[in-house]
Amino acid sequence: MSKEELLKEAKRLWDIRDFYSAHELLEDLWRLFPKEDRFSRNCCQGLIRLAIAYNHYLNGRLPSCLRVLKMVKEQLQPCGDCFMGVDIGYLLSFVERHIQALEEGKSIQDFPQLRLSGEVK
Repeated sequence: MSKEELLKEAKRLWDIRDFYSAHELLEDLWRLFPKEDRFSRNCCQGLIRLAIAYNHYLNGRLPSCLRVLKMVKEQLQPCGDCFMGVDIGYLLSFVERHIQALEEGKSIQDFPQLRLSGEVK
């Protein structure tokens, strides 16, 4: 599969809350970046971790979810507003709200979609 095909299929799975399967495809995407492209690999790994965080949440592993969400926040911030067509700013707004909710002992009410804007590069 091409990068674009992997990302579109990951989006489809993500948007139906099959975060585990989405993470698997995002790992395949991550492998397509050369090891020297640390920026792209880091941003892609942040998306992988976000899918894993939400999978933890859906499986009742709230401490793990919170721990991974904090890692995701640090990892995605340098990626800018858009990476490979993924709306990073939109995802980070959810990550921040979800960290706050979990720290306050509240539940996550909604999950972000994996929004794609423009062409995948």
